[in-house]
Amino acid sequence: MKIDSILGELAGFKHELWPKATAEDVEKTETLIGMRLPESYRQFVTEFSNGAYLFMLQEVSAVGDGNEQIGPIQNAFHRIWTTGEALTLEELEADIEFREGGTVKRKYLVPFSLDHNGNEWCFVAESLRVDNEYPVAYLDNSNPRLFGRLENFAAWLKVLIDARDEVIRALYGDDVIYDELGLG
Repeated sequence: MKIDSILGELAGFKHELWPKATAEDVEKTETLIGMRLPESYRQFVTEFSNGAYLFMLQEVSAVGDGNEQIGPIQNAFHRIWTTGEALTLEELEADIEFREGGTVKRKYLVPFSLDHNGNEWCFVAESLRVDNEYPVAYLDNSNPRLFGRLENFAAWLKVLIDARDEVIRALYGDDVIYDELGLG
């Protein structure tokens, strides 16, 4: 899935956008989190908007110093984003289960989209693939578990464009949204 065509599709809709990030902004965030961000996300922040509120309903985090509305990834990385408290070493080493099977250590989750429920979409950054991408998944912070694993950030954007609704709601029915995630 090519990010260029997805950014072109996004441009045709109303969003809350911010000035584009510079290479220095991206480098600052990567240095602070100690890993390379996926290429599709790097392209989003440098060519579309450094942080955004897409369709006025889904946030995408910024890099560098962020902007007046949306903070940079490093402010939520290895933290409980609703309180700002740092995760403990034990919490970072904990295995987080995927609803659909498998686990990943919490330390490999890099949040890129925070929601009003206290949950976050994350890059699952165990290892950067050959295409310079990571899969993404939705972290339920109230009962740490991952939902909605997608191939990459571009696939996540495509679901958002097609549904024009929160990505997690586009992926699951009411049984998961209300019963498993406890979302309103």
